Amino acid sequence: MAPQRMLTVLLGDYWFGRGEPLPSSALVELLGALEITPSSARAAIQRLAQRGFLAAHKDGRRTSYSVHAGSRRTQAQRVERIFQAHRERPWDGTWTIITYRVPETAAPLRRAVRDTLRQLRFGHLNDGVWIKPGSHVEEAFAHLKQGGEPVLTLVSFFEGARLPDFVSPLELRRAFDADALDEEYLSFALRWEGRARELGGQWPTGVEALRLRTEVLSEWRPLVHQDPRLPDALLPEEPPLRRAAAATALFYDGLGPSAENAVRRIIERHQPELAPLVAHHTFAASDKLIPAADRHEREADAQSSRNRSRSSV
Repeated sequence: MAPQRMLTVLLGDYWFGRGEPLPSSALVELLGALEITPSSARAAIQRLAQRGFLAAHKDGRRTSYSVHAGSRRTQAQRVERIFQAHRERPWDGTWTIITYRVPETAAPLRRAVRDTLRQLRFGHLNDGVWIKPGSHVEEAFAHLKQGGEPVLTLVSFFEGARLPDFVSPLELRRAFDADALDEEYLSFALRWEGRARELGGQWPTGVEALRLRTEVLSEWRPLVHQDPRLPDALLPEEPPLRRAAAATALFYDGLGPSAENAVRRIIERHQPELAPLVAHHTFAASDKLIPAADRHEREADAQSSRNRSRSSV
C-alpha cells in the first residue's frame, strides 16, 4: 500500500477527530514501523500536506502536522462506510435515476459523465440510464456540476422514483456488477479467516500488532469504498459482505489495544504530552465516533424510511 494511504489509515485509527499537531519525526517513525523508509515517509507527508489533508505548523526548527478538520457530516459518512457498511440498510423502495443524452460528437463529455456516476457508485441499468437506491440527487448534482454548465444541460435527475416490477432483482444486481463484488468479499473473507486459523488465537503484540491491524483495514477500505450499498432486498441470503466484515472486525478489534500501545510509545518518544491522547476504536463501538447530533439525525432518517416502506406495502 502507498505510504500516503498508510498514513491516512494510521491517523484515522489512532488520532481520529483530534486537532493537535503531531511532530513530523513521529509520523516518520510511525511509517517506519510499517517498513516505509524515512525518505518515502517524508515525501508522503509533504504530498498529504499539498493535498490539504495535513496542515503544517512551525515551532522554531520543528515542524508538526495536524489533520485538516473535515465536516461532522463527512466524518460520519466515513465512519459509516468503513465500519458500518455491513449493517442492515433501511430502504423505502425508491431510487435516484439519472439519464443523459450526449451527442456522438461529444464522446469526452459522455466519458466524463459516466466516470462521475461510476465514482458515485451508480448502477448502469441500460444505455443512458443510471440508478442508485435512495436519495442522491444533491450529491450527484454537486459532482456533475464540476463539469460545467454543458454537462448539466444534458443530464436529468429523478428522485423518489420507483422502478417497474418487471425489472428483476437479477437485472438490478447486474447493473451494479454485484456478483463480482460478492466474489471479492468472499475471497477477502476466506483469506483473513485462514490467517486467523494460522494464529490460533495468539494475537501478535507491539509493532507486529500495529502492522497486521493496518494491513487488514488497508485491504478492507478500498473494498467497501466500491460498494454501492444495495438494500438487503438485493443481497444474497448470506451476504459475503457480512462475512468479510466479521473477519475484518476480528483482527481490527482484537489487535486494537496492542496496536494503540505501540503508537503511544512512538508518539511518547517525540512529544510525551501527546501520548495519552492516542486512542484506538473498534467496529463494535463505531457509533461513538459519530457526533450525537449526526447520529440522531441518521436514526430519524432511518425511522422515516422504515415508516414510508411500511406505508407503501
